[in-house]
This record gives sequence, structure tokens and C-alpha cells, in this order.
Amino acid sequence: MARDKAKDDLYFNCTQEHEAEYVAGLYPETVKKEVKDFLKRACQTKLLNNATHQQVYDLIHKQLGHKQA
Repeated sequence: MARDKAKDDLYFNCTQEHEAEYVAGLYPETVKKEVKDFLKRACQTKLLNNATHQQVYDLIHKQLGHKQA
């Protein structure tokens, strides 16, 4: 089965830990754990189901008040 790299790059994948690491790494070190915890909870509740990376960043800003570093 062929991978769709464009889709992989666009959508946040809750099943891959490196995605949460990458996104959390875009924020200051002082809030990195908070962002990772938020992503974990949001994945468990399916809040991030079919969310683009931009939607994830917007949600982090809206829910936590953090902007990317």
C-alpha cells in the first residue's frame, strides 16, 4: 500500500509519537510538557481527529494561549 506523503505532511497523526514531539518542539521549552500533555488528551478525546497541523497550532493557541516560538 502506497503512502500518501502529502497527506502525512498535512494532517496530525495521533498514533505517531514523533508528531507530538515535533509539534511540542515548536514551542518554548517552558511549555513543551504542557503542549505534549494537551496533545495526548486531545488525541484520546478525538479532538484532533482529521486535524491539519495548522488546526492543531490554532487549537493550542486557543486552548492554552501559547504561540509557536
